[in-house]
Amino acid sequence: MISLRPAARTDVPRIVELVQAAYRGQGGWTTEAHLVDGHRTDTAEVRAMLADPAVTLLVATGDGNGADDGGAGVDGGSAERVLGCCYTRREAPDEHGAVRAELGLFAVDPAAQGAGLGGRLLEAQAASLAADGVDVLMIQVLQSRPELHRWYERHGFTGTGQAVPFAGDAALLKVEGLGMDIMERPLPVEDRVAYPSA
Repeated sequence: MISLRPAARTDVPRIVELVQAAYRGQGGWTTEAHLVDGHRTDTAEVRAMLADPAVTLLVATGDGNGADDGGAGVDGGSAERVLGCCYTRREAPDEHGAVRAELGLFAVDPAAQGAGLGGRLLEAQAASLAADGVDVLMIQVLQSRPELHRWYERHGFTGTGQAVPFAGDAALLKVEGLGMDIMERPLPVEDRVAYPSA
C-alpha cells in the first residue's frame, strides 16, 4: 500500500539517503553518477526546505509489503518506509500575475522505480499546487539526459528553450559545461483538486 503525505522532520535522514541512491547510485534509471560526482543533497538542505513556508515537500511511503513494487518488497519488512519524495517552491507572481512553482528533489527509490510511483508523486504535487492557485509548474532538467526530458514531456512538460548553469558545484561535473534545461507545465483550472492520499 502506497500513501502520499507531507514530509516530517523524522523523514529527513531517509530522504537524504533516498535522493543519493536515486541520483548518485548505480541501479535506477534516474542516476546521474556518470555525469555528476558528490552528494545530491544533505540534511541541512532538506531541513531548510521543511522550514520554508513557500516549499511543499511530499513523500510517498509504503508498508514494505510490495503492494506497488511488483510484490518484491523494498526493504522486506512491514514498517512504513519512504519510497519517494519531491518538493515544490512557490514563487511570487510575475509581472503578468502568473504564479510559478519549481519542482525539485524528485526521487524514487531505485528498487521501487518503474511502477508509476514517480508519476503519482508528480500529479499529487501538480493537483495540490493548482488548487492553491499556481499557474505553471517548472523544472530544471540536467542536460545529456534525453530519457528524463521524454519522461517529463509525457507528463505535460515542454521545453522553454531556456537553460541555466548547473545548479550545484560545477567542479563536480564530469562533463564540462553541462547545464540545466528549463521545462514548464501549465496547471489548468480544471485540474485543481486535492492530491490523492493513496
